[in-house]
Amino acid sequence: MSEIRMLRTFLAIEKHGTMAAAADRLALTHAAVGAQMRTLEGICQRQLFDRSGRSVQLNDAGRSILEQARAVVAAYDSLVRGVSGQHQIEGSVTIGATVSSMGFLAANVLKLKVQYPALNVRLVHGSSPELERRVRAGELDAAVIVSEPRTATLPETWEYLYDEPLVLLVNPSIAPADASAASLLKRFPFIGFEAESLTGRHVASLLRRLRVDVSPVLETNSIAAIADLVRQNVGLSIVPRLRHAAWHDDPLLAVKPIPGATWRRHIGWYEFGRQPRATAIVKAQLLSALAA
Repeated sequence: MSEIRMLRTFLAIEKHGTMAAAADRLALTHAAVGAQMRTLEGICQRQLFDRSGRSVQLNDAGRSILEQARAVVAAYDSLVRGVSGQHQIEGSVTIGATVSSMGFLAANVLKLKVQYPALNVRLVHGSSPELERRVRAGELDAAVIVSEPRTATLPETWEYLYDEPLVLLVNPSIAPADASAASLLKRFPFIGFEAESLTGRHVASLLRRLRVDVSPVLETNSIAAIADLVRQNVGLSIVPRLRHAAWHDDPLLAVKPIPGATWRRHIGWYEFGRQPRATAIVKAQLLSALAA
C-alpha cells in the first residue's frame, strides 16, 4: 500500500472532519480508510486517532504530524510533476480509458497541458480487456481500466484509483420514493449490462441473491446508452454509480441503492513502465483530482 496514498487519506480526514466524510470524498469504503489508518499508525508506531467517542477523531499525536504529512505529500507532488522546472517533460504518450472514465481522464490531461506544453498525450478508448491487452503489447503506455484489485509484478503495475457501487437506475416517473429496488425490478423491463463483462457477471449474481426474475428488454455494454434508455423510460437497470456522472442532478434519472449490493467496480491505473516519467505525471494528476 502506498505511504503517499495513506498520507493523502490522513489529510482528507483532517480536512473533512471524520473518516466517514473522507471515505465518501475519496470514493473509498469506510473499511478501506480504517485499514489505511491502522497501517499508518503501525508505520508511525503510535496511535494517531481517538477512538473512544462515537466518531474517530485526530488525537494530539495525529495533529502533531499534520504539517509533516502536508510537506511530504507536497514534496512528492513536486517531484512527479517536475514543478522545479529543472527537467522539461516532452514527447508523446498514449493513454487508454474506458468510455465511462474517458471524460475524467481527458479533463485532467487538459490541465496538464498548461504545465507541460511539450508533452503530447494521445487518448484512446476501449473495453478494459482490450486496453489491458494493448498495454501488454506495447500499443499503449498506460490505461484506466475496470479490474479487480491485483498484486502486480514489475514492470507491470496496477494502482487503485476509485470504485463505484452498483445502484438501480430508473426513471423517476415509475419510481416512487418508497418503492424498493426489488419491487421495481419485478415490475418493469430490465436493461442489462453486457453479461460476459466483469460488471455484468456481478449484476447477475446480485439478482440471484435478491431472488428477482427480471424481464430483459435488451443488453448493451454502454452505461451512457443505458442511462439514455432509462431517460426515455424504456426500462430500468443495475449499473455502477459512475463517479463522474451528475445523475443526481438529472430530472429524468433516479438513483436507488440496492440492499445487499456489496461489490464495487474498481477503476485502476495499469501500465508496463515503458514511459515512467510521463505516465507518472498523468497518474499523479488523476490522484490529485480524486483527493481534491
